[in-house]
Amino acid sequence: MIEVGIASAAMKVERPLQRNRKTTIEAKIEPSTKCSSSATVAASLLNLETTREIVRAGKRHGGDALVSTDPHGKGTMIYDRISADNLPLQKYLLWSERLHGCDAEDSVRHVSDLHEALPDHEVIHISFSGGCEPMARLTELLRHELNDTVTILPTIYPHLDFTLIDILPPDASKGTGVEKLSVLNGLTPENVMVIGDNFNDLEMLEFAGTPVVMGNADPSLLERDGFYTTLSNDESGVAAAIERFILNGEKT
Repeated sequence: MIEVGIASAAMKVERPLQRNRKTTIEAKIEPSTKCSSSATVAASLLNLETTREIVRAGKRHGGDALVSTDPHGKGTMIYDRISADNLPLQKYLLWSERLHGCDAEDSVRHVSDLHEALPDHEVIHISFSGGCEPMARLTELLRHELNDTVTILPTIYPHLDFTLIDILPPDASKGTGVEKLSVLNGLTPENVMVIGDNFNDLEMLEFAGTPVVMGNADPSLLERDGFYTTLSNDESGVAAAIERFILNGEKT
């Protein structure tokens, strides 16, 4: 099995491929901090001018930027402010700190001014998060102002009133990350299985020979021809998909 943590197109490989069986690839947009034994095999960076414009544009429209850096190390997220009413981001930072455990202090850092701090970092990803309605407005404004200089991928959870806007280099997405990793290991799409639940997974799902959608995914993904459906995240949907398509070898 290969597991890929993608921040932009930063990919971490944890163990060798087994070429005689289908390979499972899980992709998540997040700082590449899966484990200390991982190695980054590819990374795309946002240049300084673009990074500063993303932060400026977001702040002009009330967004709180969270910047992912350090693709060749453990990965670090930096920020300079959290609005008092941005409860989703406050919760996300608490979750990130729990996730990183003893490395939390080095992995999630507050800086006094992002504009001044950015030149000292390799930036691979910037995110904004909040309620669905304000983030929908911010997504459209950012697309208008940034055009094709970046890739903008919203992850939308209406039942939680939460949207995460991921902003990546123009050549980066989960799909391009999985494709690059496949090429590096001599795999074709038929050798790849991916599992997703939201719109930022679409390119990845379209690339893989076995695209699997979680049962709690957006209805438009569940209705797509050619996508397989597994159980929800509360029903161990990932384990069910691995058992069905990898361990039991169900034909697709």
